[in-house]
Amino acid sequence: MKNSDSITIKIILSFVLLMAVITVGSFIAMHIILGRIGSTSGQVQIQSGNTFSRHYAFIHTGGDESLWDNIYGGALERGEELDAYTEYFGSELTASVDKNKLVSMAIDAGVDGIIINGDSDEGMAELINEAFEKGIPVVTLLSDCADSERICFVGFGSYTIGRQYGAEILRHYSNSPIDITVLMDPDSVGGGQDLIISGITDAFADKGLRDACNIKGVYVHDDTPFTAEEEIRDIFMGRNIPDAIVALNSVYTRCLYQAAVDYNRVGDVYMYGFNDSGDILEAVSKGLLEATISVDARRMGASAVEALDEFLNTGYVSNYITQDTEVIRAGDIELDEEAE
Repeated sequence: MKNSDSITIKIILSFVLLMAVITVGSFIAMHIILGRIGSTSGQVQIQSGNTFSRHYAFIHTGGDESLWDNIYGGALERGEELDAYTEYFGSELTASVDKNKLVSMAIDAGVDGIIINGDSDEGMAELINEAFEKGIPVVTLLSDCADSERICFVGFGSYTIGRQYGAEILRHYSNSPIDITVLMDPDSVGGGQDLIISGITDAFADKGLRDACNIKGVYVHDDTPFTAEEEIRDIFMGRNIPDAIVALNSVYTRCLYQAAVDYNRVGDVYMYGFNDSGDILEAVSKGLLEATISVDARRMGASAVEALDEFLNTGYVSNYITQDTEVIRAGDIELDEEAE
């Protein structure tokens, strides 16, 4: 009995020590972030020695890294042109920190503006409101937080994208109903994703084929690197495999065509992706994807920085900035290669 109690105490002490190490590590890392940037005479100085008039926090957590890296690249470059340093906030933390905590840290750091992928979380809205009350404007990207004091949302026309997907799916219509599954992000419930489904439905309706469109949304989690992959694989293992599947981000897109390859379903299902990264374009050119929809990610990042700059200079900015999207098929990629 004494040995058992001794082991239990050791386990508890080990756990407490581990949590203490993690907490101290996060505390130190937070102060590294807050201390990396100094302020002298109204100027922001970064470690490289360059000085800027303003400091913006760019915050993103979750998947779709290639897309968000491109968005950040556009924000960083445009910010430098406008005398502002855009920091990928929290990128140097060794411990995982959730998005709301990063926003709170950015507010405590006294940044001049925040760029973030919004969501429907009530806590996020409260933090955005807190930032605004403290004179820190917030711009949301791709996913909005409409019930907040964010100054601007930079995104794309979700309904228009839905119409684009619908038009592509209709290319394969052959006088029988089409079962369509849309892979959706549970962190962006409602809003844009619902509009994409409406756009697909209306594309059919405009052709008098509303009853031929059997469409449903399926939420796919990507909490770990393997969660999305497993949930998308489950679709191919089910009894009723849809005729067409639409992926609304690059993570789902890669998992989708890879699952089709693994289960020998290429050609059995019409698959449509999102983003124009090299591997996705290669999948389109090989016929794994029927098409993908591209958005100029760097332009989106630049637009977010421009929105902050305009608001800080004038006190006004457009509530919604829409970016154009483009459908890319295999033929378009071949033409690009020939042009090169």
